Amino acid sequence: MLREVLFLAFLCYVNADADIKGPLTDDFQAWLMQHGYSSYDFVRADYETQGSYGGKTSSTPKAVNTPVVFIHGNSDSALKSGSLASGWSNSIGYFLDHGYTSAELYATSWQDTNPLNASKRTHDCTDLIRLRKFLEAVLAYTGAPKISVVSHSMGVTLARKIIKGGSLTAPDGSCNLGLPLNKQVEVMIGISGANYGLCNCEGGSASLEKTCNRDNGLWPGDSCGLNYLDCGLYPLVWPCSGVNYSSFLMQLNSDKNKEADYVFSMWSLSDDVILYGDMVWGRSTSFIPTSDGKVIYHVYTHMESKELTAADQYQMVKDHTVPSV
Repeated sequence: MLREVLFLAFLCYVNADADIKGPLTDDFQAWLMQHGYSSYDFVRADYETQGSYGGKTSSTPKAVNTPVVFIHGNSDSALKSGSLASGWSNSIGYFLDHGYTSAELYATSWQDTNPLNASKRTHDCTDLIRLRKFLEAVLAYTGAPKISVVSHSMGVTLARKIIKGGSLTAPDGSCNLGLPLNKQVEVMIGISGANYGLCNCEGGSASLEKTCNRDNGLWPGDSCGLNYLDCGLYPLVWPCSGVNYSSFLMQLNSDKNKEADYVFSMWSLSDDVILYGDMVWGRSTSFIPTSDGKVIYHVYTHMESKELTAADQYQMVKDHTVPSV
């Protein structure tokens, strides 16, 4: 009963925080221009006030808490910009209500919010370089020794790569993101990511949908042992080991260096995008291999796992502990 009351109270809080407004402050925008970041368009004025968030103001002249960078998922945005793109408004609102300021909270939108374009997005050089530069800019601008990163959905695997750095070959070219940033990241949270791919991408989807491709997409592999085209089945009929899946994800997961001092994974068993109880060939695809802890929800949808968990995100960022659910 108590949990139901708390849940209803949080729903009221969610609605109240739907009016969080950006974009990046004038101070941060001026700094970006002075330091050569203008071409990356971190402001995203095409979404008016909702394309970005963060920066110092006259009332918040410096960062005291470890700055937090929020990285959204496929077809989402930095802040709430529509019925399907809720952004990080709830999380930023919660952090603001619990002692953080705009000088300590940052987000920028990548690509667009059109769900019809979701199947076209991959882990490409354009997005990875831009998001990597955003992390570097926040570190330099705030002067903080470390930042924390909270990510959701496809933002999880993008965040992991920009922290790990290194080279990449993608449809839009080859690039090098530079040296790892993991020593400068205090907490990394991955919410409902697809670290081992998506079962909906097995079979013909790998050829038909760009986001499912076998190189830098979310292909989970089509077989494991004698199991074939049933990667969401749990338990599997036959023993399963040594799955070959997306080259990008395999490279990401084979790097055993932690993304941060503390790494946490979160997901829901009722996720309506990942489906199959989050299982991919017998393992939870939202579990980051280097995780120090995990939080598993039972009733949240894919977007609710981000929207309704601000308090848990805050606890992990602030206290470095996993909440009980």
